[in-house]
Amino acid sequence: MLMRQVDLKAMAVRPISISYLIQTANQFDCDIYVMSGSKESANVKNYDEVKKFKMNISPLFFYFKGSDEGAARDRIGSLFTLG
Repeated sequence: MLMRQVDLKAMAVRPISISYLIQTANQFDCDIYVMSGSKESANVKNYDEVKKFKMNISPLFFYFKGSDEGAARDRIGSLFTLG
C-alpha cells in the first residue's frame, strides 16, 4: 500500500473537479481512497462517496493498494501539483 499527502493550500490557484478526479482514478485497477485529517474517508472511484467527502480539509491523504498503485499514486499526485 502506498500513500500520498496533498496540501490543498497550493491548489487555490488551480482546483480540480470531482468528476475529473474520479475519471482519473478509474483508469487504474488498484483501490484508491482519500482520508482527511478528521479520519473521514472515501473511495475515490465512487461518485457518491467523493461528493459527500469534504475535499476542502487540508491535508488530504490518498491511499493506493493494488497492482498499479505506483502509477496511480504518481498520476493522482500530479493532479494536485502546480505546473
